[in-house]
Amino acid sequence: MKHNSLEPKLENSLEPKKVSSLEQFIHQAENNWSGLNSDNVNRLKSALTALTQSSPKEPWLAALFNEKPAAKTLYESEQHRFMLLAHHEPADFYRQPHDHGNGWVLYAVLSGTIAMNTYKILTDNNGNEQLVNRGKEVLATGDCRVFLPGDIHHTHCLSDNFMQFRFTSCDFKQEIKSGRMKRF
Repeated sequence: MKHNSLEPKLENSLEPKKVSSLEQFIHQAENNWSGLNSDNVNRLKSALTALTQSSPKEPWLAALFNEKPAAKTLYESEQHRFMLLAHHEPADFYRQPHDHGNGWVLYAVLSGTIAMNTYKILTDNNGNEQLVNRGKEVLATGDCRVFLPGDIHHTHCLSDNFMQFRFTSCDFKQEIKSGRMKRF
């Protein structure tokens, strides 16, 4: 019988090894993956929101807070190609309006606050396009926001020591390389 690395192991005791909240999230995402649909998005949003409530004493999370990576891949699914990343950003860090090509993403705030403005491209009667701001949403610790393919947004970090999880449906480097992901 093949042993799944996410299942508890017995190590010289009768008590199973405690599975981290990160391992639990990965297990749920892998085993319940069904692509882009409402059930999967809602399930992932709930699980990612729960991950933001993890104890900072868990070794993997304590290491993240200590390291403060600009970007760190926590997991990449070989089977489904989704990714879970962690991002630390300084106050006033700004990412220009962009979409994610054919990909979709969930942002979940681990600490701090961030503003996200959403946009739509509108074409006037003369065929001229303009980016119209739909409004701003401020996310704080524990909040999670979903962006589907074609959704346009920008991010603006509002606090020091901001950290978020970013769950992506694919490797966005490929979306950029293919020209599908656009910055405005």
